[in-house]
Amino acid sequence: MNWRLCLVLLLRALTCVVRGQDDKMPPKMVSTFNNEYYYPRDSILIDATINCRAQNGQIQYEWKRNGVVVPNSQFIAIDRAIGTLKLVKMQNQDYGTYQCFAKNNFGTSLSKPFKVKESRLGSFPAGDPEEVRCKEFEHCKIQCRDKPTCLPDSQCRVEWKIGEGTKNNVEINKRVGVDGNGDLHFMWTNTNDWNGLQYRCGVWQEQRKMLAIGSATTLRIDSASTVPEREPISVFKENGKAMYGGKGVLRCMFSCYPAPDVEWISPTKEVIKDTDGKYAISDFGRVLTILQAKPEYEGFYICKGKGKVESGPQRVFFNVTSAPILTGVNQMRDLVVLVEKKATFRCEAESLPNEEPPTLPIWKKNGVDLVIDGGKYILSENSKVLEVTDVQKGSDTGAYQCMSENSEGVLLKEAILKVIDPITILERPLGRYKIMPGDVLNLAVVADTDPSLTLQYKWMFTDNQGNEKEIESNEYWKFSRPINNNLTIDVRLSTDPGIVYSLTGDYKLKIYHNYDQKFINVTIETDIITTGEYNKLINSQNDRITIYCTCIFYFKCPCSFV
Repeated sequence: MNWRLCLVLLLRALTCVVRGQDDKMPPKMVSTFNNEYYYPRDSILIDATINCRAQNGQIQYEWKRNGVVVPNSQFIAIDRAIGTLKLVKMQNQDYGTYQCFAKNNFGTSLSKPFKVKESRLGSFPAGDPEEVRCKEFEHCKIQCRDKPTCLPDSQCRVEWKIGEGTKNNVEINKRVGVDGNGDLHFMWTNTNDWNGLQYRCGVWQEQRKMLAIGSATTLRIDSASTVPEREPISVFKENGKAMYGGKGVLRCMFSCYPAPDVEWISPTKEVIKDTDGKYAISDFGRVLTILQAKPEYEGFYICKGKGKVESGPQRVFFNVTSAPILTGVNQMRDLVVLVEKKATFRCEAESLPNEEPPTLPIWKKNGVDLVIDGGKYILSENSKVLEVTDVQKGSDTGAYQCMSENSEGVLLKEAILKVIDPITILERPLGRYKIMPGDVLNLAVVADTDPSLTLQYKWMFTDNQGNEKEIESNEYWKFSRPINNNLTIDVRLSTDPGIVYSLTGDYKLKIYHNYDQKFINVTIETDIITTGEYNKLINSQNDRITIYCTCIFYFKCPCSFV
């Protein structure tokens, strides 16, 4: 076999070994999960699979519900190899708090806990129809009475029906709308709204494709002798709330004849448009959606009804909230630490402004609570900093987690600690050498480090005038291949004393990888007196010195100075 081909195959094999050893790490969770999942009870589920994924090596997955391992059953299928949790048919005992654990030989990573809840729609109680009397051209509200429970809220909407059956919807337009409570509003009424038919409130649950109808109401409109002229009147407003990064909704309704427009003004006093990608205005101006909530969006928004005249301003508050968050730098960072050194993790959890502070962090390793004894593990700064002392490869490598919570949710952040062997120098050159023309000097270094890392070598040279540079291979400096751990100084073909002298000075080798470094220093000297040195010596001594020397610059010989 050609030697070049052998070399290529060997290098590839070494590369594969190094890459394979990189897999000797604890798992790192890469999946994200919702805070809540909703599934109906006793129904065959079509798309109810929750995926858990982690990286780093061969991983086995485990699911827990309320702290207990979830077994495979006829209603739940767990795939330990790929991490899927498939819900086939929900039973009462299957609802609860779930968490995924990803394990390999080096540690355990875990997901944040999330809840699986029942998706459901209740029913309206039986009852007789009620009558609502309103006056023509004025505001009129029909209440959605005894509205049933519908979960989750994102899958539910109110639809108003008129007459028998479920097909005839009340038309929603600028004059007619539904508020955040599900009540039906006429911004102004006309006699056609009194048609002898019942208005009925319907609640539609999208996930279950179910509709509940009730709260039957008859409407009577008293005729008006004149058409009123007045400013728009606020008949409904609703504050909004959203998780950091989520959507939030604010609502305002104004009655007037004719139905007014609605104008929205931000906390920074800017008139809100529906085209900037930050907001969406819908329901004929009555609904303002903040598309991606941020803390700076929190505050009071102004809504105004604009008819023939303008209404007084109405204030609605938008609250941006969040589970605890980590602020600042160096928070729960993955660490690679040398054996017997110290690892420090920071978990400075905070709540958003104007919210209750979070609980003090709880620290775990591989999903198990740490026993803080002031020895191996030390907490400081009000439990926000964890120190792992005198780290060892086998016992301290793993996934470390911190958990904190507030009224809005749970923070779980984890970081991997990998403990590695330091760089060790096995063979090294002496600290000082002399060279002469015709010499070959080999500065050989053998070093070792953690098997998962590759050493790099960098040679620097400082000449006798103090100029430093990185050494590059040339006629007199030659590096070993494929790594530069050996430097050869070769002046066998040189008889020029200036060349030899130019190679003398301080040599420094940096041996390093991303997490450690070592230095080797070697001084190279010569007994050669160069022409420059000779002239310098004469000039410095002026006429007081006579040099008796029969040597020619680069030959060693005794010289006397008088």
